[in-house]
Amino acid sequence: MGKQRITVGYVELTQDESDRLFEEVKKSRGIDTYGELQNLMEDYDATVEEPVKQPLKEVLDEEEAPEEPAQQGLRYINIFNAIEADESYRIEASNQE
Repeated sequence: MGKQRITVGYVELTQDESDRLFEEVKKSRGIDTYGELQNLMEDYDATVEEPVKQPLKEVLDEEEAPEEPAQQGLRYINIFNAIEADESYRIEASNQE
């Protein structure tokens, strides 16, 4: 079973993201190869979900707000069938910078 990078809509997944998606789809659809995954993804589209970056100082009193790390939240990729109502997938994006 050869690994390959999967493209969903206009989003080309990294190898790690492709592996995560393969594991998710393998469980739900019973596919065996990355080629089958790519064929299945021809009807799917993807969006990138950015973390919400709202400093706590804007929500809480400035004195009550704790120090926050620079990184806030994780970026996810939402994968959904663009043609019909079908199972959707949400995987963690590899590049969190």
